[in-house]
Amino acid sequence: MRSKSAHVSIEPFDFSERHSVLIHALPGTILNCVRHYRLDEDPLIRSALSLRGLPARLLQRPPPTPLELRDFTLLSATDHSLVYGLKGAFWQTDYGLHHFDTPMAFLGDRDASVATLILSFVTAPATHGRTRLVTHTHVLCPTLRVRQRFLPYWLVIRPVSGLLRRRMLSQIKARCERNT
Repeated sequence: MRSKSAHVSIEPFDFSERHSVLIHALPGTILNCVRHYRLDEDPLIRSALSLRGLPARLLQRPPPTPLELRDFTLLSATDHSLVYGLKGAFWQTDYGLHHFDTPMAFLGDRDASVATLILSFVTAPATHGRTRLVTHTHVLCPTLRVRQRFLPYWLVIRPVSGLLRRRMLSQIKARCERNT
């Protein structure tokens, strides 16, 4: 598993991260597990998400609801991939999320005061009957101001995000292989 540096840019994205795992399962089984995965099923992830709410509690504000895939807009689904999008001011205590009912609404939104996060899950054939599941996180900051606001958040959250993503992939792998 490999992560990209916070300063590496993959055009047009400002921040990117990649993780992968090999799974003894078919792409459809894997993507079905991704669709139904819930972060709060893992005690470590639940604790990390609770910790994410600490700034709000310290400021005597309601803590944010932990993010799940259902908070994202499904932008694309094929036999081999799922692509989700989320827009918000993630550095704010409540994430500053914008909600969209359709991919077209998401893609048509031009609010330059928030960051755009694209989360993809892609399967590819591997050796010995295995499938590689790769997850990419890409963040686009449309202005220098948004980039300056997002960078400190990314530097703090990225190591935890990487750990949580690796745990998620591990749990998806275990679930898929248990069901085959």
